[in-house]
Amino acid sequence: MINRRKSCILVMLIALNTNFLFAYELTFKLSPEVFFPFLSQGQNFAPVAFDGYFSTGINLTSWLNLGPEFGFFMVPKDSSSKLKEGVSKNVFVVPVGVHLEGFWFPLSRMEVNLGLTLGVGMAMNGRVTDYSPWGRVSAGAAFRISPSWSIGVEGSFYTHQSYGIIGKPGIAGPSVGVSVKFLLDTEKITGKVNARIEQDESVFPLMSKLYKENPFGTLYIENHESAEIRNVKVYFRTENYTASDLLCGKVDLIHKRKTAEVPVMADFNERIMMFSESGDIPAEIVIEYELLGQKRTSVESVVVPVYNRNQVRWFDPNVLASYISTNSQEVLELSKYLVGVARNQLRSGLNRNLQFAMYLFEGLRLSGIECKSDNSTPYSTSHLDSDVLDYIQYPFQTMLYKSGDVDDVGVLFMAMLESVGISAGFIPLEDDFIVMIDLKMDESKISSSFDGSDRVIIMDGNVMVPIAMSTLREGFVNSWYYAVSAIMDAAEEGQDVTYYGLSDAWQSYPPASFASSGTVDKPLEAPLVSAVETDMSRYITTEFGPQIAAVQNQLRAKGISVELLNKLALLYVRSGMYSSAIPVYERAAAMGSVSAMNNLGNIATVQRRFEDAKLWYERALQIEPNNNTALRGLNRVLGQLEE
Repeated sequence: MINRRKSCILVMLIALNTNFLFAYELTFKLSPEVFFPFLSQGQNFAPVAFDGYFSTGINLTSWLNLGPEFGFFMVPKDSSSKLKEGVSKNVFVVPVGVHLEGFWFPLSRMEVNLGLTLGVGMAMNGRVTDYSPWGRVSAGAAFRISPSWSIGVEGSFYTHQSYGIIGKPGIAGPSVGVSVKFLLDTEKITGKVNARIEQDESVFPLMSKLYKENPFGTLYIENHESAEIRNVKVYFRTENYTASDLLCGKVDLIHKRKTAEVPVMADFNERIMMFSESGDIPAEIVIEYELLGQKRTSVESVVVPVYNRNQVRWFDPNVLASYISTNSQEVLELSKYLVGVARNQLRSGLNRNLQFAMYLFEGLRLSGIECKSDNSTPYSTSHLDSDVLDYIQYPFQTMLYKSGDVDDVGVLFMAMLESVGISAGFIPLEDDFIVMIDLKMDESKISSSFDGSDRVIIMDGNVMVPIAMSTLREGFVNSWYYAVSAIMDAAEEGQDVTYYGLSDAWQSYPPASFASSGTVDKPLEAPLVSAVETDMSRYITTEFGPQIAAVQNQLRAKGISVELLNKLALLYVRSGMYSSAIPVYERAAAMGSVSAMNNLGNIATVQRRFEDAKLWYERALQIEPNNNTALRGLNRVLGQLEE
């Protein structure tokens, strides 16, 4: 008897002290019930009795509560009217124990719970008092009037083990009733939702368009409301640097005093490109949520650090594509001028992209732009270390400053190529920056413009010409041949020679809209044409000279034939040497070659000698009246003559 009494007191002390060890959210719950003790043994009880429980505890987690529970039972004995005078007509039970309850909120104003209580109960039957273990399993549902108050219904099963720990309960049975619950916070509740932002890296203005779908940090949403919040929507905005309030994420439920993570994204506008120096952006996090079904909004101020518009890390070389826009006014103004000069000098037999590229490259050189290493962030070291913040100029800046590192000049040259419809890419070597020019030529056609493939690069079956930026001052052809040698040497040394095409890179890194309204210095037309003609002569001598010499040797060795004459003349045409091609074609035509006659007509058409072209096409038709080439050519020149 004494041991049971001590045990009961110990359970009460432990349960009461639990609240003060970890006090955070205290709960108080009163549950009056109707008890049905029909499972009791050793005593006949009336079918209906009355009981009640009072529990208090702390919320250990957002779904678990622990604390002491007290109860009181008044259980009438069956046929109590027949009992002798002085015999107790009721059994009174005072259970004390530790209550563990799980609770959930399936709906904003609905709570369901499931509990288990174990302890020691004191049963008083007249002058006889018994201390025995007891237990209770309970379940209930409640309506939340407010975050602090709720009222509901509860059912439980109670057993008082008077005759042993297992089996033969002295008093046992189910009960049903109502419950009233009150929640008390031991810490002050601010009644709002807070937000803070964490970034591993400042925002890169260069990549501002990417942040609409790719996070630049993490938002931590902290619930300091009086209850859990639901249907949380988080938006990011700034007063001057975003085009809209962008939805960063949604959270279905955030429990009280808990934190949820949301990626932070932004719909930045073009004003962010005004950051010429690193700085901060004042921003706001807008949080929309529901508290017990009521909609609320919280606005939190945050500060977002931003790099200057030129800074970038070489974590992915494709990021250079963001510096290149085909709509930059300064680039368009210069590139269109240079291509306009080129159109008046084009040689129809040569690749157009190659000729345009020569004019664009020589135009840069003659505009006074120089390649100079950046002392603070030199290309030779910055592009090899992704931890280093590199400073790369936008095309208009290189044009304005008249100089730049090899990658700066390369970015400008690629922008000019792309602005006139020439696809470009690059290979960042360890000590040089190589721009790749797509000639739009299939590999199978390489012999029409080159003496083999030694001085070109084949990418996926396409012929490309590499240009080294470090040798800008040495002209197009020297930069071309140097680039081929540099790529081959790098490959032999085991260096990375990965090619990055702008068209693919733009899929991940769209162009950043940034330009100025400055003027562009244009080179004079005469020295520009002269420089390109020098390049052209070197190119023709190198690529067509060996082929022309080979055919000439065949003519000397095998004698004159229509086939060899046409082959030689075609090489002259491809190299743009019309004055050399015409007499050779005339000799083949004199030998009856219809192909030579058509080609003479074609050359005359290009040179706008339409009467001569007409005569050559008519001569071809006299020999072959159904020759399609001659028929099309004649119709074309007749139309020109009518005009």
